[in-house]
Amino acid sequence: MTHHVLEPEATGTVGDGAVWTQDASGSRTQADPLRCEFAGWLGDELVGVHPDFIVAGPLADALRASDLTGFELREAVVTTSPEFVSYAGGLPQRWERLDPTGRADGNDDFAQRDGMLLVSERALALLNEHRIVEASVTGAEDTDQTARFIRQRDAARTKVQERARAEREAEADAGAQEAARVTELLASRRGTLTEPPTMRANADPKRRISGDVTLAAAALGGTIDDDSTLAVLNLIDGSLVVNGFGTKYCSYESADRSLQVHLDRGVVKYIEYVIKPHYNAPKANYRRTGHIIDGLEMFTREAVLERLGEPTTVRTGKRTAKTADEYRLGRKLVFFLWDGEEHRAATVRVGRK
Repeated sequence: MTHHVLEPEATGTVGDGAVWTQDASGSRTQADPLRCEFAGWLGDELVGVHPDFIVAGPLADALRASDLTGFELREAVVTTSPEFVSYAGGLPQRWERLDPTGRADGNDDFAQRDGMLLVSERALALLNEHRIVEASVTGAEDTDQTARFIRQRDAARTKVQERARAEREAEADAGAQEAARVTELLASRRGTLTEPPTMRANADPKRRISGDVTLAAAALGGTIDDDSTLAVLNLIDGSLVVNGFGTKYCSYESADRSLQVHLDRGVVKYIEYVIKPHYNAPKANYRRTGHIIDGLEMFTREAVLERLGEPTTVRTGKRTAKTADEYRLGRKLVFFLWDGEEHRAATVRVGRK
C-alpha cells in the first residue's frame, strides 16, 4: 500500500512522569499512559509528542468508528504549562494516544518510520474531515486527498493571516485614538504637572537627587492619567505613540522610542530612557541626559558613581561588554546600563521591586 508521510503539529512536549521503553531495534517510545505537556496549541486535532502522537477526542472517536487498520488508541495524560497559550480557542479536554502499529511496507492504513507518521489515502481522507492544518504532508504521489489537504491548510493559514492583520490594524487604530486622547490631556494639564521629587539614593541621606530618574520613580504603580505619569510623558519632544493598547502589556513612547513608559494591566511597571540605540529602538537618542540627574553636567558612569555612591549591585554581561549598576530610590529600583569598556551611557531603567 502507498503511504503519505504526515508530520503533525509539534506543540506537545514530553510531560512529567513519562516512562520510556525501548524495543529490539533500539527505538524509544513512551510507556502507557503517554504523558504530554502543552506550552501552546495551534488548534490541530493531531499533535506530535516525539516520537509519539496524540489525537483529540473527536478524531479519536472517528478513528474508532472507522474500518481503518494499523493503529491503536490508548490512554494519554495531557497537561498545560504555566505559560500555556492557545491560539485556537479552548484546548480539548480529552486526548488519546495514537499508536501506529502497521508495517511501513504493509497494507495497513497507519504505520511509522523513523519517527514519521505514515498514512494511507483512506486514512488521509478521514483526517481531512478534521482540523489538521498545521501539519505538513509529503505525498507518495499527487492524489485527491493530498490536494485537498494542501487546499485546506493554505485556506486556514490565509484566514489566520487575515485575522492577525485585522487585529493589528484595529490595535493600531485604538493606539492612535489613545495617543490623541493623552496628548490632549497633556495639553490641558501642562501647567499643573509636578516637578521632579527629591529622593535618597540607597537610603543615604547624603545622596539626595532629583531629575528625570526621580520623576519616573514617582510614576511607578500609577495609571496613565495620573499627574506623575503625565509629567514623564511631558518630557517627550514630538509625537506620542501607543503600542499594544487594550492588551495586558502596552507602552506609551516617543516616536523614536527614546522614552518608554510600560504598563502591566493598566499600571506603570517600568520606564526607560534609551540613550544609545539598540535593536528594539534603532533610532533612540534620549537628549535630556543633563536632566536625568539634576546637577550632573556630564552623564558618565564616573560622574554617577561619584554622585550616588557605590551601587547595591553591579552586573556585567557574559556575552557582551555591558555593565548594569543598580540603585534604590525608596522601594523603586534604578538600573544604569553602560556599554563597552568605555562605559558609554546606554539606557536608564526605573522599575519596581
